[in-house]
Amino acid sequence: MLMAILLVVFYICLVGTVIFLLLDNRDPAETFAWVFIFVIMPGFGFVLYLFFGRNWKKAYDHKTRLPQSIAKQLVSILEPLRYVQDQKVEHIKGLSYAEKDLITLLYNNSHSLLTTDNEVQIFHNGKDKFDALKADLKAAKKFIHLQYFIWYSNDPLGQELKNILIAKAREGVEVRILYDFSGCFFTLKNNYIRELRKENIEIFPFFNYMAPFKTHTFNYRNHRKIAVIDGEIGYTGGMNVGQEYIDGGKKYDSWRDTHIKITGEAICILQAIFAIDWYNTTNNDEILTEKYYPLILSEDAFKIKTPIQLPTSGFDTQWPSILHSYFSLITMARKNIYICSPYFIPEPSIVMALKIAAMKGVDVVLILTGIPDLPLAYWAAFSYFEDLLKAGVKIHHYKAGFFHSKIFSCDGKNCSVGTANLDIRSFRLNYEINAVIYSDEVTKVIDDQFKIDLENSKELTLSDMNNLSVMVKLRNSLTRLISPLL
Repeated sequence: MLMAILLVVFYICLVGTVIFLLLDNRDPAETFAWVFIFVIMPGFGFVLYLFFGRNWKKAYDHKTRLPQSIAKQLVSILEPLRYVQDQKVEHIKGLSYAEKDLITLLYNNSHSLLTTDNEVQIFHNGKDKFDALKADLKAAKKFIHLQYFIWYSNDPLGQELKNILIAKAREGVEVRILYDFSGCFFTLKNNYIRELRKENIEIFPFFNYMAPFKTHTFNYRNHRKIAVIDGEIGYTGGMNVGQEYIDGGKKYDSWRDTHIKITGEAICILQAIFAIDWYNTTNNDEILTEKYYPLILSEDAFKIKTPIQLPTSGFDTQWPSILHSYFSLITMARKNIYICSPYFIPEPSIVMALKIAAMKGVDVVLILTGIPDLPLAYWAAFSYFEDLLKAGVKIHHYKAGFFHSKIFSCDGKNCSVGTANLDIRSFRLNYEINAVIYSDEVTKVIDDQFKIDLENSKELTLSDMNNLSVMVKLRNSLTRLISPLL
């Protein structure tokens, strides 16, 4: 009798969940992947779906939470930039129609404003990035806003940053910190947080799924890395707060990553993105005021240095804007497209775009990590490689340490640097931010480092794929089936 009851409950859960999946109009492959999980893991598969598979976007509280694009409270502050968007585009010399289309796309899908009076510094390693950040933090006069996915509290870097932030708070500098609850679950200790709060430093978790009525956010992450200092200096890119980003830590010989420092108009956008996340976490709108945006528009509104857009995306945004930007960069390439990502679980549209570009004669080159930290994601990536290799895409695995850089470079003219990996999680689930930079000079720096990374990488060939055993191929294909969970 008990078995009969359990069987009935199983089929009710299966049918109910399939109805939810169908109503979400998901990709058929994802729908079948979840059905497969329910069949092989009765009961537990339903629990996994509630935490990892349910599309909570439709349940998002748009009345109390600000949109992830541009909040209404910021419209008036950012109006001077919005007003001159078309004129800024026309003042950039040599823009192709494809580049203008990309600028328009990012404005329409994420309200990403184009800023032009900017300077960019690129960091290819953690030591240089954190040396610069620490110097800027020590020089702060008004406020410090930090947001990271992972923050190690007990390693040398975490302790050093704590001491700097406490010293600045004692000087009267406002310090606000956001951290991702999941990313910091094992790394950011409560006593560390208490020490900061004791010094009037405001620090809060984004998506605390342990809070009442928040368990449905378990599968969502704020993967952004943002620093804004005095509204004049900003940082974003792939590096979290941890000693391993400087020296590889205990697990890796070294850590290869990319981060950027921005000065100029774009800081207003970076600050706005932080402010929206801050409000959605704390319900405090104090930083949605003009004093936090001192560089809203330079004296010469049409001064062209380094044009930048900062598209964002997350599970609750209307459009997957970063996915759109990657797709557009691939399809607009005529000479080369260089891509760096630690993980590779792409959407079908990206796979198709890469294959078409390669077959058109574009030099399509990928560098992925060759020393995995997440074996399942590493194995799943191999299930995509054979078709890409046959189309002419070149795939390399970085072997000199852990590879965490997230880079797109197109034709030596445009590039994207940010937090988004080339995987479904970054496209559909995580809150991400990228900097799309329209600059030959900046892109050359990216390309030069890409060529150095190639020297530390091993190329994957069709022969290598053919030499994989049947069991390894089966393992890779099975992990691809559960890619919605990775």
